[in-house]
Amino acid sequence: MQIRYFQKIFFIFLSSLFFLNAQTTNVETVFGPIELRDELLEVYNLEHMQRLKGIDQSGTPSYWNGIPSFTRLDHSLDTLWLVKTFRGNLKEQIAAFTHDISHTVFSHVADIFFDTPNYQDAIHEWFLKQTGIGQIIKKFGWKEQDICPDQPEFKRLEQPLPDMCADRIGYNIRTGFVFKLLTRQDIDFIVSKLHFEKGRWYFSDVMAAKKFAYLPLKFTETFWGSSDNFLAYYLTSKILKRAFFLRHLTKDDMHFGTDAGVLKKLEDCHDPEIDDLIANAQDLKKAYEVLQDNSYEKPDYFPKPKFRGIDPWIKLKGSHKFKRLSKIDIEFSKEYKRVQDFCQKGHKLKLIPISKNSG
Repeated sequence: MQIRYFQKIFFIFLSSLFFLNAQTTNVETVFGPIELRDELLEVYNLEHMQRLKGIDQSGTPSYWNGIPSFTRLDHSLDTLWLVKTFRGNLKEQIAAFTHDISHTVFSHVADIFFDTPNYQDAIHEWFLKQTGIGQIIKKFGWKEQDICPDQPEFKRLEQPLPDMCADRIGYNIRTGFVFKLLTRQDIDFIVSKLHFEKGRWYFSDVMAAKKFAYLPLKFTETFWGSSDNFLAYYLTSKILKRAFFLRHLTKDDMHFGTDAGVLKKLEDCHDPEIDDLIANAQDLKKAYEVLQDNSYEKPDYFPKPKFRGIDPWIKLKGSHKFKRLSKIDIEFSKEYKRVQDFCQKGHKLKLIPISKNSG
């Protein structure tokens, strides 16, 4: 009788351990591990959140041009880590975690395909309603619109440029890491000097601020705002529109598919025009030339990069005043202005179509 009693107690103990383990999971972020439990774990397990494992942060350049890669789920977890670590409430944590859930395949290519800047923001509330997240948050009396990232109360998650915010901090640091411009030690140092207070992100160290703030300037010029990146997105949009015209792709493929799934559908098209466009996208340097300022030739494509420069606030130890980095460091101020001018100038591109079968 006594043996059976202890067997029962032991079984209950094992069952409780299993239950606890089933209710939590640890996942990695660029900042370190984060524990997901309860509502955050439910959100993580949503089919539409897991889909983000198949959406690259940078779109087709990661597949066709060898750009270092990370996923929208990686970025979503990084953003959640920041909001959670810097004491955002559960509503803001869920908003941070799901802020990119509405990204289509190939991420910002959708802006061109649908001719709508920041397309994922325009459809965000609609997309949330497709995910089932409403069943998770209704216990708090929240609706999908309450966890859209543009809510004024979510100061940790979103801020206007040139300020820092969790979204912006997250993707700049992750990009810096995958491009091998930051080490783990660099990230730890930056975060150790990062603070959030009364609705404002700031640094308490000038060196940490500079190590961070030079990243978006470099990426604006050499990656996000480069001629290559613009042309890759432009050509990808043409490819997708052609496949859509041929009825090889649907809007559901764009909204709810994955990069790999759509790449496979494009491959299966066996359409000469699509094949040629992909050949151009895979060999970008041969697909265009930059027209000089004194050229009278009309460009085929004239994009202007969005200036993504961040001018972080700094409050040094013992001081009660906030100052912009540009007001403290002259060299940073000059570089900030130079990249601003680069964006304003834009890229005058002459397209040079190449054929896959031209030899």
